[in-house]
Amino acid sequence: MQMAAHIMCLTAAGGLPLFTRRKGDGEALPFSVVASLNGVHMFGKSQNVILKSTATQDMTAVWKNVEDSVTLIAIASGASESLLNRLLKSAFNAMVLTVGINELRSPRNADRLKRELRVCYPLLDRLLECLDGNDRTTNRTDLLGLVEVIMCPENHLLQSCLEAYAECLDSLYGCVMVHGRVAVATESWWCLDAEEKKLLALLVDHDTTTTARDIPVFLPCKSPAVPFRLVTVSLVGHVEVSVLCGPSPPLSEVERVATQCWRGTTDILRSAEQCYPRNFPPSIQLDNGVMGYVISVLITDEEDLKIYLSHKAFK
Repeated sequence: MQMAAHIMCLTAAGGLPLFTRRKGDGEALPFSVVASLNGVHMFGKSQNVILKSTATQDMTAVWKNVEDSVTLIAIASGASESLLNRLLKSAFNAMVLTVGINELRSPRNADRLKRELRVCYPLLDRLLECLDGNDRTTNRTDLLGLVEVIMCPENHLLQSCLEAYAECLDSLYGCVMVHGRVAVATESWWCLDAEEKKLLALLVDHDTTTTARDIPVFLPCKSPAVPFRLVTVSLVGHVEVSVLCGPSPPLSEVERVATQCWRGTTDILRSAEQCYPRNFPPSIQLDNGVMGYVISVLITDEEDLKIYLSHKAFK
């Protein structure tokens, strides 16, 4: 039986529901249940008691009040309190990514905010999928603050092309993703907060049917109030290049530059794509008992340890 999980968001002041998302078995929670869950939290708050979590034999529930404006509630079977707290942290960051912190701190209209938050539904659904560790088709690391990577023999060539591409677009932030996994990225992209890299990767991987996308995003840690543009261009198959930039250049110019910078790399890109789903070169042979690998990069100038993860590398 597949696990059941629910995540809800309500206004902290009036308890108006902004969204509910669910995964797994079971029906959607009726409004009366959602209202009761929020009501007990509000009652505790009125008595100077902070309700953080509760658990039964089968289910665990956690509450999180953020910015004194919204209350997030997560309920799941087979999930620990710490895992659900990480889920709520990532869920709120996904909300910030799509609408910005100012809109969440001081919503002008609850109905309008409710409509705007629909954009983050795909991210929330992906995060909910990560709760089920028994589902081998999901990506549990999305909740661990680690970024999925893929090691390709062509990475040094991809890095050179990416650096030139980002420079042409006057951007410090760029990455190449293969099947939703980061192959190469600029130094500034790697230095983004782990939550930001994680959510940006999920956003890029959500819609791979269009050749070019231009999405306004707020970086939850670096720039929660001023939006960037996440501009993604499909190169070949499931290989995409993304950059963060300001108001310019327009999408048409980005597509022109992409054609110019990545001309003649089709064979390299297709070869890199062949590393999926192993996520490392076919020439490297690992013991069948190895389920994945962790890459740690020590950036000495910042005395900062960057850790990235690739797992489920074997079919």
